[in-house]
Amino acid sequence: MKISKSKNGEKIIIELDFFQNKNNPYDKNEEKELTHNLIGVIAGEELTISQLNDLSYKDSQQEGPPLIHFYGNKMEFVGLCKKLAIAIWEHELCVCCKKPVYGACFWGDKGVKCFDCEQKEEACTSGANEKEELDK
Repeated sequence: MKISKSKNGEKIIIELDFFQNKNNPYDKNEEKELTHNLIGVIAGEELTISQLNDLSYKDSQQEGPPLIHFYGNKMEFVGLCKKLAIAIWEHELCVCCKKPVYGACFWGDKGVKCFDCEQKEEACTSGANEKEELDK
């Protein structure tokens, strides 16, 4: 990433690398190859352009830190990503609390549940009957 000021000093210019070298400590030749560096992420109401962590040695990729937060609607964001040729990842939402589910989750009768909601349900079925106990 490169951050600079325009010649007239009226704008800040942020340059993001569209590509990065692959990350494969087991194959130095593959590390010379390029792969994407950015990913559009939809996580509920949060829309970001994030860095993409390349894990070529695991035949995988992973969402990295958000670089740009987009404040608009989902359709505008999708249009921008398509215009910029940036792939989009959309996270599932928990069927109980409607928060984005990152990584591991539980699959219930109604769909994906986050860890917190699954733990509350488990506590409820194992004898906890007070709402205050579940919210601890």
